[in-house]
Amino acid sequence: MSTSMIPIIALGSAGLYSVAMIAMKFWWKLPGVGLGLLIVATLLAGATLELAALREERLGIIYTGILGAEVVLIAIASFCLFGENFSYREGIGIGLVILGTALAWA
Repeated sequence: MSTSMIPIIALGSAGLYSVAMIAMKFWWKLPGVGLGLLIVATLLAGATLELAALREERLGIIYTGILGAEVVLIAIASFCLFGENFSYREGIGIGLVILGTALAWA
């Protein structure tokens, strides 16, 4: 696997983890076997991509990249799917996570 694929793999992992988190949020409205299987499947797929990325890159970089991307994806989903708003402090926190992730990957 080429090193240039690592950011894409990390982003894919973050996307899958985010889908699992969103499904967990929906669990309280629509619990069921299908949603449970979606949660398990996306967590396992996300972990599989994370393992692939970890073969080629340092743990701290992969961890930072996945969590940074998850913060952005979950913030978008929180706003668009659930109508959740953020305080200024939360917005600044999200911005700092993005900045930290960008610094780590630069």
